[in-house]
Amino acid sequence: MKFFLLCLLMLAAGGCATDPLDVNIYGLKYHDDAPVELSPLVEAVTPESMPGEGLRALILPFAVRQEGAVRKDVGRELGDIFRQAWQESRLFAALEYDSAQPWPGLNQALDLARAKGANILITGNVSQFFEGGGTGRTSIGATVEVHWVPTSTLIWSAAQSAMMEGQPDKDYVVVRTARRLPEHPTYAVMRGLAVSMAQAFARFTQY
Repeated sequence: MKFFLLCLLMLAAGGCATDPLDVNIYGLKYHDDAPVELSPLVEAVTPESMPGEGLRALILPFAVRQEGAVRKDVGRELGDIFRQAWQESRLFAALEYDSAQPWPGLNQALDLARAKGANILITGNVSQFFEGGGTGRTSIGATVEVHWVPTSTLIWSAAQSAMMEGQPDKDYVVVRTARRLPEHPTYAVMRGLAVSMAQAFARFTQY
């Protein structure tokens, strides 16, 4: 017992009581950050070739197929998270996100892209959305399509799902582990999904 207390004091003195370790009189607690778990990416359509430069893309709010009073707001939020990840990936010379209206349908979306001078239209269809908050399971499933605006051609289509889940604390001999979720799991899950898809689409671009 004395040896155990001495170890705790040494950890505290050495600064090990900070994240991800908590040291207190009851023992040592290790916080395990919950990962974003991705399903395999399924590409249904891929482009034979892409222009080497001059790609100007427009993203619209995602369409959420599940019923819900705030699904338009959810689609707008998820579309913006997706936009941030793809913008950071520098896939296009220019990338615009128009959040002013909900998903208008493909024909109107193509017309809007032409009016804005975009030659790439990115659309998202959310087939699964469950928000578990700070303790439960958050999961998102989406299909993303990329259209070549000048010819209204679908050039890339991919589907993937992502989830993040909390777990009960686990007790070991001298350590208790706790699965820790971020403050905003929905953001983390959607961002993980968007980054995975950006990496897949990047194979066809030079940006």
